Amino acid sequence: MRGRVNAPSWTILGTPPESEQPTAAPDTPIVFNKQQLSITDPASLWFIVNKQRSTPASYVPAGLRQPGVRVRSSGSSEMLLRDDAATSLEQLVAGAAGQGINLILVSGYRSYGLQQSVYGGNVTRQGQAEADKTSARPGHSEHQTGLAADLGTVSGLCQLETCFGQTPEGKWLAAHAHEYGFVIRYPEGQESVVGYSYEPWHLRYVGKELSIELQKTGQTLERFFDLPNAASY
Repeated sequence: MRGRVNAPSWTILGTPPESEQPTAAPDTPIVFNKQQLSITDPASLWFIVNKQRSTPASYVPAGLRQPGVRVRSSGSSEMLLRDDAATSLEQLVAGAAGQGINLILVSGYRSYGLQQSVYGGNVTRQGQAEADKTSARPGHSEHQTGLAADLGTVSGLCQLETCFGQTPEGKWLAAHAHEYGFVIRYPEGQESVVGYSYEPWHLRYVGKELSIELQKTGQTLERFFDLPNAASY
């Protein structure tokens, strides 16, 4: 009587048994490096200036130029931006125009002296307490960095007014500014954090990496970098 013949056991060379195969490591979240750039150097893209943090009176950003976009007053020093911010603003305005949105540069760089004049005029008209809600004191304005740009409609509708946020131009900026390295610096509902009333027209250039991260997390610069509220002087 012949014995029972067992079926052969085949093994693929080089392939370990399933129980010994390595398991895939879980996805490791990429942590944003907040130390890449300085937040205290006025020349840094990430420099934070607010009611608590100032820019030296003598500071003038390098590489100021007028961007190739429609401006409120050609030839004015207030129509200048730092070169990197100017280039990105040109791209932003072109991108908006491609979607039927036409924007104009209302205000860019302001020297310490010009901000002194702007703030003083607001105090005269409104009183200091009211002026401090919407206007930065000299040395505390983002405009002195050359990285801030106030934008508006070509028609002038809602220029430097909160209703700008409800215009097609304002809505487009809220949705797309981060794609070009800009953020709405003083967002609605964050007055106690940033120190100023809602300004849907005021953009701050921080570079695409940070602007996309801020858009994703919904944070202000103060919150993202774990800084105290900038609500008062």
